[in-house]
Formats: sequence, C-alpha cells, structure tokens
Amino acid sequence: MSVTGMANLAVKVADLEAACAWYIAAGATVTEPIEWENGRRADVVLGWLNLTLFTKAIYEDVCALPEEGFLHPALFVDDLDAELARHTVLWGPRTVSGSFGVRRIAFVEAPGGIRLEFMEQVEDPA
Repeated sequence: MSVTGMANLAVKVADLEAACAWYIAAGATVTEPIEWENGRRADVVLGWLNLTLFTKAIYEDVCALPEEGFLHPALFVDDLDAELARHTVLWGPRTVSGSFGVRRIAFVEAPGGIRLEFMEQVEDPA
C-alpha cells in the first residue's frame, strides 16, 4: 500500500466565478463550474499544478473550516482500505463520481491542522 500520486490541491473559495476568472487571466485552463455534492466546483490546470476550487468542502459538516483557503491535497493510493487502517478517519470512505470517473475517497486529519484526502480510482472517466 502506498501513495501513488497527487490528483490536486483543493481550495475553498467564496466566489467561484471570480476565482475562475482570476485563474483564466493567469493563463490556466479552467472547467465550467458545476454543482457537485454539497456545493459547486471547478477544476484548474495551471502548468503542472492541478487545483480544484470548491464553494464547500464535502466534509465540511464534520470539522471547522475557514470561509476560504487551502483545504487538502488529494492523494491517490493503491488500496484505500489498507491506507485508512493506519489513520483515524475524519470522513468517509464514500464512492463519488464526476468527470474524473468513479473514486472511493476518505479524509483524515494530519499534523499541522490540515486534512489529507486519500482516493482509490474505481473506474476511469468515460
């Protein structure tokens, strides 16, 4: 079991459209904002950096979060259950789907007051 890669860094923004416009002006490729889970999201590719902008974190109801700012890195693992056995789980695991395909995800709290998202790809995007 191991972390095999990073999908993105997640950032919470109060004004998704303004944030998307800012990244477009900075030269990024930005997806159209969509309704997703308990809020809205858009994906940003700026060079080698992948960001996902959220208006609300999927796990927001189980921990205190600021109105805006860094949420978590999203990390691919080859075996989600084995990874979670080594941590206290904050939220999940749960299966989610979107343009990224189907993934099982869960969140843990890490030292320094941050969260880590561990994810296992179940189905690739169509």
